[in-house]
Amino acid sequence: MRPPVDERAIRILRENVPEFDDNFLDLLDIYDEDLTPQVVFNELADFVTELLQNGDHEDTLERCFAALELVAVEPGADGTGLVAFCFLDQLAPFALEMARSYLEPVTGTILELVEQDLLYEDDGEPALLASDRLSPTVLAARARDRVPPED
Repeated sequence: MRPPVDERAIRILRENVPEFDDNFLDLLDIYDEDLTPQVVFNELADFVTELLQNGDHEDTLERCFAALELVAVEPGADGTGLVAFCFLDQLAPFALEMARSYLEPVTGTILELVEQDLLYEDDGEPALLASDRLSPTVLAARARDRVPPED
């Protein structure tokens, strides 16, 4: 039996994006008790990519990105890692470009840090993991402080 998994991120996603529930239930059939938030957020990346490609589900896309923002700021839910590496990193390049306009303050900051290779501190810990307890304003200020000056 595997150790318990913190499922707050999954709960937030399911509560805010009911259109994703069929995908979630399919994953649950496949993985059963081994389903992790990482797997769910990889599937969400595929789901969002398809929506962006089809271009006709604006409300669903907005709910997906609002849910990602909620996950990113949920204390202790590893939101930074889920958003950065299980969602944003899994988007096809065209989808990532299209997704930029939907990103909210914290998820936008996470993407900036990933693109600048600043997400991890020198000790290997995610730079924003502690920020789950901080406001988006503080996060944006921190991100600006980490951007190297232009030559």
